Amino acid sequence: MRSVAILCFYCMTCVVLQCFDHPQVVADEEPVVKRTRFYLATPEGVEPKAFYVAEDYYNTGSPTFSADGQKLAFDGWKSQEGESFSNVQIMVVNSDGSDFKVLGPGAMPSWSPGGNRIAFSQPSPSGVAIMNADGSNRKMIETGGWGAQWSPDGKKIAYRVYKSGKSNLRIYDLIEETKSDVFPEGESPYSMIYWNMAWSPDSNWICFLGRKADKTYEVATVNVAGMQEGFKVHFKSKVSPYQDMAWHPQGDMIVFGSPTSPRKLLKFNPAEDKAPEPLEITVEGNINGDVSFTPDGQHLLFNARDKK
Repeated sequence: MRSVAILCFYCMTCVVLQCFDHPQVVADEEPVVKRTRFYLATPEGVEPKAFYVAEDYYNTGSPTFSADGQKLAFDGWKSQEGESFSNVQIMVVNSDGSDFKVLGPGAMPSWSPGGNRIAFSQPSPSGVAIMNADGSNRKMIETGGWGAQWSPDGKKIAYRVYKSGKSNLRIYDLIEETKSDVFPEGESPYSMIYWNMAWSPDSNWICFLGRKADKTYEVATVNVAGMQEGFKVHFKSKVSPYQDMAWHPQGDMIVFGSPTSPRKLLKFNPAEDKAPEPLEITVEGNINGDVSFTPDGQHLLFNARDKK
């Protein structure tokens, strides 16, 4: 059985890397207006290359790969036509840039491990929901929730809620159909918890950005069994970092966008007590901060907006 598992893993890795050898040709076109583009680099930010651009959607973000690396889901809207976040759509494309599809209204897609369903946030009516990977059979999980993220083991979905005047992280158990909050009622340190949080590979921890009542911002990790089982602040700032977190599949690196302008991507090891360090990335654009690792951990996907 072990030899079969190793063979399957090797085949999946080869397929993912093969997909990355054929990026969408539109990604290399000369910028004529400001739009966002997806880039791939090594986890350390080396050798960034244009990967994909959604031709009709000039504002795109929240990228996430399916567990097999075959598909990329993201959100966006046609800012060039005056659209805003209220018009946000969820889109899916093959990793080789083919078969682009708009699944319908929604934001911040998150794949189920099997790739058959997607958790997402719905602007109107506001809430977190699940749908099939083709956009059908939409089902609301909780009205008022935001930023749904599917756990790597497929058993839970995490999202933000407001309770007792504070922001909390809620864990929806798909097996037991129960909901529990990470912070005890009334004891959350945050008046605001932001979206695009990231699960640890073992599905036991979540990394997120929170804002305290004194308007300081913290990048923290917390155990999903409750803050009493583990809670750690890794970064503090008076200015908000970018809201998107990416946790490397090996578990030893988390990447997020800096609070500086122009923005840089910062990395840290959640097991260490070291300050985040910048990834030295140079691209023809301004880094936005939406980030995601490929399932094999060999590449970091990020987006940047044209400078002109």
